Amino acid sequence: MDSNRDHVLDDLVHWRGELADLVEAARHVDASATALVDRTAIAAVLEKAADGQVGLDELTAWAQTVHFVDGLGIEDGHEDLLTQFLFEISTPELFEPVTSEVCHRWLSRVRSSLATPPATGL
Repeated sequence: MDSNRDHVLDDLVHWRGELADLVEAARHVDASATALVDRTAIAAVLEKAADGQVGLDELTAWAQTVHFVDGLGIEDGHEDLLTQFLFEISTPELFEPVTSEVCHRWLSRVRSSLATPPATGL
């Protein structure tokens, strides 16, 4: 893993920096770069939105970029939850407008999944 290339996508996933800069950097990242979208990263981004640190329209733009950028993997075992989150938040015109209530609802779902132990397959 090349830390410079992968760092760009990791910064995007964790929303470290200005969104416009992150989106622009992600558009120009090498095709071999990778990063993981996981529940912890999603929870942190939702906390920023719920606390008003980032705008709800920015959350939609962030989700659109994360949803469609190449090189991002989804946390194993939680693909349905995370993909559904990205899809709904990135396309509010198909679901519902992104509001503070929507952010809190998703944050609750993601936190709940973090607190649930993994299935044992018994």
